[in-house]
Formats: sequence, structure tokens, C-alpha cells
Amino acid sequence: MRRNRLVWFCLWVLSIVGISLRGGAVTYGFFAVLTLVPFVSALYLFAVYLLFHIYQNPESRFVSVNEPVRYRFALVNESLLQFVGIRVRFFSDLSAITDLDDEAEYELRPGTRIEKETRLICRYRGEYDVGIKEIEIQDFFRLFRIRYRNKECIHAVVRPMLPKTEKLGGIELSDAVKESDRSRSELDIISREYVPGDDRRFVNWSQSARTGALMTRELTGSSHREIAIITGTFRRSNDPAVFLPPENRVLEVVLALSYYFSRNNICAAEYHFQEELVRLTVESTWKFEEFYGSVSGIAFSSQNTHELLYESVLRRQDIAESSMAFLVLSEWDAETEKLLKELERNDIYVVVCFISENESESPDLTGHKSCRLVNISPYSDLSEGSLE
Repeated sequence: MRRNRLVWFCLWVLSIVGISLRGGAVTYGFFAVLTLVPFVSALYLFAVYLLFHIYQNPESRFVSVNEPVRYRFALVNESLLQFVGIRVRFFSDLSAITDLDDEAEYELRPGTRIEKETRLICRYRGEYDVGIKEIEIQDFFRLFRIRYRNKECIHAVVRPMLPKTEKLGGIELSDAVKESDRSRSELDIISREYVPGDDRRFVNWSQSARTGALMTRELTGSSHREIAIITGTFRRSNDPAVFLPPENRVLEVVLALSYYFSRNNICAAEYHFQEELVRLTVESTWKFEEFYGSVSGIAFSSQNTHELLYESVLRRQDIAESSMAFLVLSEWDAETEKLLKELERNDIYVVVCFISENESESPDLTGHKSCRLVNISPYSDLSEGSLE
């Protein structure tokens, strides 16, 4: 395009030189034609802008993260002009269109259309525009190019992916639950005969010597059946490219934990703050779809501060009686530190699932003996350890 402008400009200067040195009808006509070219090109671009149509249609506006859906679009020329150099550019930060190139140029003769069918993939949970973002048009002489935003974007409603996994951030969920049971149990004098698989650390050697059989102490103590999943819903930015990845991962971690618990018949409940503290119970897998829908609808906001969440959490007796707690967060502050200390004071084993791109942002949990930190990237693959 720059080369074409340079050629036009050189010819226009030569026409002026020709007029100055020689004159004549041909020279003046050549000058007039070259002078009118930019105006004709601009008028042509304006006509294309008014007459060019795009139709796009996804299989559904309601999709799940990383679930490909059919997507088709059509470029239509219903005018008597021929359109050249048409380019369409897609939203690419939060979604992707497969097998199509933004740099591809399309040419439409009068009364024709070009149709394309491919797949649309949404990368993050939330509501955002997908499909064609901008249209680029240029004139016949390739002197000018206009790029303008598509006026009829597709607004997709994307639900989070459900990772069916037994591992999270490098830890086995079964080990985390066992660690909670061990930390809350007490060794009583009640013993029973040792069976293969019992922890050898709890063997009662004195009683074994008296009875002549290997005996092990019973693990007893408070019986707290429910696990608490506490979800942070604070939004730190207004930029979707910044807040969507960690928010999406927060909900995926919640779903991964909840699905594991429901599949293994472990009682659990999820807590998050909207205008008040909301409690969602994790049911068996055959009723999990309802829970999944509720988690998908969780709203993040700058108003949902950690202070409001933790004040509400500490007032709940059912959380204080939980066997363990998972904190699923993408932000860490002084209020979080206070909540962690309060949970440990209630003898609750805590696993902190911290969502961050940089491990340097991870909280320092030195001094917290009943706590484990799991760093999870917003862009990592949670399918590791998949159940399927």
C-alpha cells in the first residue's frame, strides 16, 4: 500500500512538472485523473462500508470453556460494485477461531457471497464478545485501507470447564484429606489387632508384647464430616484480559474439588460472597449438574472484598466444625492471613489453592503448621490426573 501511494505521488508530481514545462490537453487530463484518484478511492470505500454485510452464527451462545462449537460466517455483496481486499479479524484474546487466518483477503463480485464454517473455542469462563471483531476494506488502487469494528458481535456466555481429576497443583486430593484426618485425630489407649495397610507409626508395641499379637492404636477424636471450600470472588481489575483467566481458574478449581468429593461420597460445601455469604452443598454426582450451574453463575466484583467474605465465614458455625477447609483465591492480603489463623485456631487443616501466574506472588505461610500451599497458574492444565 505504501508503494502504491509512492507511485501515485510520483506520477502526480510528474504531471505537475509536465503542466509547468509543456501544458496541453493530455497533460492537464493526466493531472486531473491523478488528482481525482484519491477522492474516487475514498468514495468507493464509503460505498463498500455502507453496502458490505457480514452474517455470523455460532451453534450456541451458551458454551463451556475449551469446548469447540460449530461456527459459520458469510461475507455478502448484494450491490453492483465489486469488493476487493476484504479482511476479517477475529477476537483472539479470550477465544479462538480454528483454521482461519486473519490475513486472508476476500474478493466478492456483485451479487455473490462467501461462506465459511469452522470451530469456535472460548478459553475462559465469563460473558464476552467472540467471532468477528473488525473488518478491513481497501480500494481498487490499494491507496487507502479502513478498519472498523464489527457492529454486530456475538456475546457468548461461557461456563467453566469441569476438570475431573484426582490431583491439583501437584498434590493428591486423597492425601490432603488423609492429612486432615490425621491432624485432627488423637491417639487413645483403645487398640485393635494390626491389619495390613495400617500406619505402622501407631503400633502399640507394649500391648503387642503383652498379647503376643501386633496391636495398633485406634485413631479417634472429633468426627467432623464436612469439608469447606471457601472461594474468593474479589475482582481486582476492569480489564477482561486481566481478570478473566484467574477468575476462570478459581471456578475450575472449585469444580474439580467438588466433583472429587461428590464422586467419593465426601460431604462438602462451597462458600462464596455475593451480597451475602452463599452456601452451596456438594451433592452426589447424579445431582452435580445443578451444583455446576450454580458455580458457573458466581459473580466476581470489586465489592466482594476479602474482609466481607471472611467476616461472614467466621460467623458460620458449620465452617468452624468442618474437618478441613480449601481456600481458593487469586489475591492475598492481611484479611486472608487473619482468616487462616482463625481456622487453624479452630483446629481446621487448611489447603490454600492460590491462583497466580508468578510464584513470587505466593503468600508466605511460614509458621502455619496446619496449612498447605498449592500454587496454580491461570494457564496451567488441570486435566493432569484425569479420572477419564
